[in-house]
Amino acid sequence: MFKIKLLLIAGASTLFGNAIAQTGKPAYSGFINAGAVFGSNDTKIHAQTIHGLKMNGWFGGIGVAVDDYFFQSFPVFVDLRKEVLNKTNTPFIYADGGINMVRKDMKETYMRIDNKPGIFYEGGVGYKIGLNNRIGLNFSAGYSFKAYTEETYTRTYNPSGGTTEEWINSKTDKYALKRLALKIGLEF
Repeated sequence: MFKIKLLLIAGASTLFGNAIAQTGKPAYSGFINAGAVFGSNDTKIHAQTIHGLKMNGWFGGIGVAVDDYFFQSFPVFVDLRKEVLNKTNTPFIYADGGINMVRKDMKETYMRIDNKPGIFYEGGVGYKIGLNNRIGLNFSAGYSFKAYTEETYTRTYNPSGGTTEEWINSKTDKYALKRLALKIGLEF
C-alpha cells in the first residue's frame, strides 16, 4: 500500500514539475465521465470526476469514481493525459493509477467479511470535440483493471455454551477484474 501511495505522489510531482517548467501558465481543468465497463462478469456502469491542471496539451489531476462492476467500489486515482494535436478537436491518450477502495465490511453473529482495497489502473485513447474554447466533449475507450481482497472470518463455537470472541480466517479471496471501459465525458 505504501509503494502505491509513493508511486502516485512521484507521478503527480513529476507531471506538475514538468508543466510548471514549460512556458505558459497551468490552468484548472476538470472532467465528468460516465460509461460502461465490459468484462467476463457482466456490463456495469462507471462514473468519475477528475480535477487538476492543464498546460500545453498536458493534463494531470486527481479523480474519484463509482464502479459497480462485480462489486461496488470507489477508485481514487491520478489521471495523466496528453492531447495529440494542438487543435480544438484532437485525439488524446490517458493513463490512470491508484487505489480501489471497497464498500463497508459485513458482520453477522457467526460470520464476518473484511474487504481490503487493491490497485486500480486504466489506460486508453480517446477523441475530444471542442464545443468552445473551454468546454469539450470526450469519447474514450481503454483497458481497466481493479482488484480487492475479501477475507471471511467465522466465530469459534464453544461446546459448553455460547460463542467466544475469537474470529478464525476461514477463507481469503483475491479478485482481479479486467474490463474494457467505454466512456463519454464533459471537459471544462
